[in-house]
Amino acid sequence: MKIGLKAGTASGGKKKQTIRFTVDRRQILSCLIAALLVLAIGVLCEYACNMRVLSLPREQRGIFAVADGNIRADGFVKTEKGWELTEEKGTLTVELGGWYIDKLSYSYDYSHLLNATAYVCYYNGYGEADPEQDLVIEDRNSKLVSTSFLNIGEKVAHVQLTISREELGESGSREAAAREPLTVTGFEIRNMAEVHWIRMGFFWAAFGLAAFFWIFRRSIGKRIEIGFAAACLTIGILMVSALPVTKVGYDEETHFMRAMEIASFPWGMNLSPAAWNKMIPSLDDWPENQPGSREEEKQIEAYFNEEGDYKTGTVHPDVTVPAGSVPAYLGQAVLLKAGKGLGLPLASLIRLGRLGNLLVYCAIMFFAVKKTPVGKAIMAVIGLLPTSLFMACIYGYDASVTAWIYLSAAWMLKEILTPQEKITWKSYGIILVTFVLGCGAKAVYAPLILIGLLLPKSKFQDKRQMIAMRAGFILVLLGLMASFVLPVLIAPKEVGDVRGGATSEAGQMFYVLGHPLAYAVILLKNILHQLPNFTFGKDIFSVQGHLAEGGFTWLSGILAVYVIVTDTRSAAPETLRGRQKLWIFLTLAAAVALVWTSMYIAYTVPGSLVIAGVQGRYYLPVLFLFYLLFNSRAVIARIENVWYHTGVLTASAAVLLITMWQTVIAPCCL
Repeated sequence: MKIGLKAGTASGGKKKQTIRFTVDRRQILSCLIAALLVLAIGVLCEYACNMRVLSLPREQRGIFAVADGNIRADGFVKTEKGWELTEEKGTLTVELGGWYIDKLSYSYDYSHLLNATAYVCYYNGYGEADPEQDLVIEDRNSKLVSTSFLNIGEKVAHVQLTISREELGESGSREAAAREPLTVTGFEIRNMAEVHWIRMGFFWAAFGLAAFFWIFRRSIGKRIEIGFAAACLTIGILMVSALPVTKVGYDEETHFMRAMEIASFPWGMNLSPAAWNKMIPSLDDWPENQPGSREEEKQIEAYFNEEGDYKTGTVHPDVTVPAGSVPAYLGQAVLLKAGKGLGLPLASLIRLGRLGNLLVYCAIMFFAVKKTPVGKAIMAVIGLLPTSLFMACIYGYDASVTAWIYLSAAWMLKEILTPQEKITWKSYGIILVTFVLGCGAKAVYAPLILIGLLLPKSKFQDKRQMIAMRAGFILVLLGLMASFVLPVLIAPKEVGDVRGGATSEAGQMFYVLGHPLAYAVILLKNILHQLPNFTFGKDIFSVQGHLAEGGFTWLSGILAVYVIVTDTRSAAPETLRGRQKLWIFLTLAAAVALVWTSMYIAYTVPGSLVIAGVQGRYYLPVLFLFYLLFNSRAVIARIENVWYHTGVLTASAAVLLITMWQTVIAPCCL
C-alpha cells in the first residue's frame, strides 16, 4: 500500500515535492500473527513449567504443614514456639517419605541474617533414595525475611537443615547474632501450580526477540542499531523487573542515595530509618543475602513498602553529589522524581529509578552504534554483554559513562575517517560535550579526548580553526585531569577509601612520587597480570555485581573475537591506519594507567605491591576502541548484513537471556 504526501509550495515558487513511503501490509500482518503466537507460546511454556505439580495426585497438591512427628532434632530443643537452637550447631531432619516437593518452607523467629545449609536427599532415576547425591542448598536469608523457601522440585526422602552459630550474621555482627535466641517455628510443603510472571516474561522476551529479528531482518541489516535497541530494551526491562529490590550492584546504595538526592531537589530528603538504610551499608540490605525465591522477595518488598517512608520521615541527610556526576544520574533521578510525585511505594520506586538508567543507556548507545562508521557490530556486542546490561539495570554511573564516551568516540571516528569533509563547529561541540558528560563522573578516562588530535589538516577550514580545535581537546584534557589530580597533589587526605582498609592518600603519594620508577614497575605488572581477564575474561563479560557470575564467559569470548575479526564493514571511505591505531593505543594505555593509579592511591594500603579494587567493569569505556585496534580488512566475511547483523544480535541476546536465567531468575524469582 503506497501513500503519497505532497509538500506545500513556498512563496518563492519552489516546486512541490512528493514524499512517498510504503506501508507493507504483509509485514503488519506478520507482526500481529507473531505477537499472538509469542503470547500463546509463553503461556504454554509457563503451563509446561507447572506440569510436574499439576500431574501430582490431588491429595499431594496444596500447602501442607509438616507434623512434629516427622521432624527429628539434634542441637535443638522443642518448645511451645517450635525448635530452639541450644547448641553451637544444630540439625533438624524433616522426613518427607518420598513425596514430590516443589518447595519446602520453614519459618523462624530471629532478627539477624540467618545462614543455614539444607541437605536434600532425593530419589534417583531408579526410584531409590540416594544420600550420595544430596542436593546441597546454601540458604542465606535476609534480615527482613521470617520464612525461607527452598526450591527443590524432586521426590524427597528427607531434608536436613543445619544451622551453626558461627555462621549466623556477618562480619561485625556475628557475636550479637550468635547471642540472640533462634527458634524454627515450623515447616510446610508447598506444591502449588502458580503463574510466575517473570518466568513467563522470559519466554515472551526470548520468542518475541526471535520473531522481531526474523521479521525485521532486512531493516536490521541496514541499521543494526534497531536490533540493538530492541534487544537492550526487551531484556533490560525484564531484568529490571526481575532483579531484587535489595542491593545487587557494587556501591549501589551510594548511587541510589545520590539519585534520590537529585530527585528530591530543592527540598531535600525526608526519610524513615528503613528508607535511609537503603542508602548506606546496612545489614537490612546485606548484598550477600539475596532472596532465594519469589516469596522471599515479596517479604522484602512488603517491608520496604510498609516501612520505607521517603516523604515525611524523620531522617534528613545532607548529601553532596559531585557536580560532574549529576548528568550520569539524571535518567535515574527523573523517573524517581516522577515516582515520588505519584506516591509509589518504595519497592516500585527503586525499580523505576533503575529503569531510568536503562532508558538513558539504551538511547545513547543507539545513537553511538548508529554514528560510528566502523565497528558497529563490535559496539553492539559490547553494549549487550551481560556485565554491560547489568550495569545499566542498577543504580550507578558506569553505564552512562560508557555510553557517552562511546558516542563521543563514534563522532570522532566519523570525522577522522572522512578527511574530505570539513568538520563543523556543531560536530566539534558534540564531541566535546558528550565526552565531558561521560568523563564528568570518572575523569580517569580523560586521555581518550586526545584521539581528536588525529583529525587531519584537510578537516579544517583554515589554520586558525585547526589550532583552536586542537587546543580545545587539550584544554578539556587538562580541565578533567585537574578535577581529580590537583586535589590529591595539593591536599592528599590522610585516609583514603575506608573500604580498602588502612588506606591513606598522603601515605600512598609518598611512595608514588618518591619512587616513580618502582611504582611504574608495580603498575605495569598489575595491568599485565589482569589484562586478559579484564579484556576477554569473566570480569568484563559475566560479572553480575553481588549476584552469581554468569557461566557462559567462553561464549561471550567467542562472540567478541568473531566480531573483531569479521566486522570489517565501514560507512567511511577511510580505515584506521597503523599510526592512528598506535596513537589510540597510547591514549587507551594512559586512561588504563589512571584507572589503576586512582585505585592505588584511594583504595590500596600504602606501600602494597598489589593494586586493590580495580574491576573489569572499569575497562568497559575503553573496550570498543581497544577491540578496534585488532580489527582489519585482512579477513573479509562474505556474508550479507541482513544475516550478519541478525546473527550477531541473536547470539548476544541468547547469551544475555541464558545469563539472566542463571544469575537472576532461577536463584531469586522462582
